[in-house]
Amino acid sequence: MVAPHPELTATERKQYRSVWISDIHLGTKHAQVDALLDFLRDVDCKYLYLVGDFFDGWQLQSKWHWQDNYNVLIQKLLRKSRKDTRIIYITGNHDEFLEQFVGMNFGSVTIAREVIHTTANGKKYLVLHGHQFDGLTHFNRVLEKIGTRLYDWILDFNLYFNRVRRRLGFGYWSVAAYLKSKAKSAVKYVTEYEETIVQMARKHNACGVICGHIHRAELKKIGNVEYLNCGDWVESCTALVEDFAGNIQLLNLHETDVLRAGRGPRAHDAGDGREGDDRGRGSRARRGHAGRERAPAGAGILRVGDEDDCPAIADLGVQI
Repeated sequence: MVAPHPELTATERKQYRSVWISDIHLGTKHAQVDALLDFLRDVDCKYLYLVGDFFDGWQLQSKWHWQDNYNVLIQKLLRKSRKDTRIIYITGNHDEFLEQFVGMNFGSVTIAREVIHTTANGKKYLVLHGHQFDGLTHFNRVLEKIGTRLYDWILDFNLYFNRVRRRLGFGYWSVAAYLKSKAKSAVKYVTEYEETIVQMARKHNACGVICGHIHRAELKKIGNVEYLNCGDWVESCTALVEDFAGNIQLLNLHETDVLRAGRGPRAHDAGDGREGDDRGRGSRARRGHAGRERAPAGAGILRVGDEDDCPAIADLGVQI
């Protein structure tokens, strides 16, 4: 279990070089959107990675579920992208409908399948959602959807269970995480997943891999390769962050001060409710470069973070 980050409080505004968040699953009733908005309000960064499953296309296709705070979240991300934050959207299995836009830039938002991220201290990390290495996803979509439905039932129970715990004065306790830790098949699955994805990092000559998908935040070494999983925002509310020295740490934001700040609607950013006004004043001047742009044909894997040291060269992929 990752301990809550002691330095992140409701009154501070943290500066990071990079932030990775994964598995928000907009379109499901368990998406912790208000918690994510609180986190994004208190954090500034140069690079913001959405590491797959930002939208839950499966759920939205079967039963439309869209809340007003989803729009606030998207507006928040767009405002960040129009300032000094580069957003890299990594496609996952639940938002695979965006695969058709891989390699395209929408202003300062780039859509990619996988990325090589270079930290401030020169380390290279392979960044991808990780479903490519999930045998269940790859070979049997029906079984995966059954597993997703079962997970939703567990989360439903977890929600009511923790309401009772709070009334009794106890803190948050994850039923889903407990079941995963006790089920031998789940432990075996996670272990095999981690080892397989680490092998891909080695093939890219990366010192580590940053992923999501399995909703289990982790920061550890497997052999000589760092395995970093940013977790999810349907239950655990975790994120990976890089400071300006290149150090990466895992934040657990669940039920910390930043999530219990009690901000009311529209308190996440004073400008969120005036998106139309911002566009009216500044978008015309940006239309020349804010439209859709596709990476050059044949360009290699997307590389982010080393543009200050290396010029954009075709065989290195797109530099942003």
